[in-house]
Amino acid sequence: MTTAIKPTPVEAKWDTKKVRETIAEVLAVRHLVTVNVLSKYGESAIKEFEKQMNAKKAEWYKQAGVKTPVELVKAMAEFEANIFGSKIKIEGDDKKASLTYEACAVWNAMQKHGKFTPNQQKEQGEMFEQCIKGLGQEFGFKADIRFEEPCATITFSK
Repeated sequence: MTTAIKPTPVEAKWDTKKVRETIAEVLAVRHLVTVNVLSKYGESAIKEFEKQMNAKKAEWYKQAGVKTPVELVKAMAEFEANIFGSKIKIEGDDKKASLTYEACAVWNAMQKHGKFTPNQQKEQGEMFEQCIKGLGQEFGFKADIRFEEPCATITFSK
């Protein structure tokens, strides 16, 4: 027996938490697949992808008026908290500012779907570090990242 459906409007009914979790999972899976495919074309393909992604991220943040380290960490934290549901604390000023992930929703989703070995987890951390440094360079900032389980702290400075 075939079930038929007449044209029926579908309404958005998910709560904010489910939307954020789903967005984080979709982004995580897309990232894992992208890196997997690009790795078949060599390290230069991954580096070019990261370079272009950082340029687009920086363009988006610059259009939002970001000019200083504190404005960057605030914009990043607001985006990730609102879009993915990450738990983040920020601090700093116009010269030096930090963002600390208490829970990174995308990283948690990547671990869930990637089922990383310790070496793969290390590689993903290194890739994240390179992306953060690249984003900092787009603004002329120095970027440092410190991993201390279960947190990661990103610091941008002029």
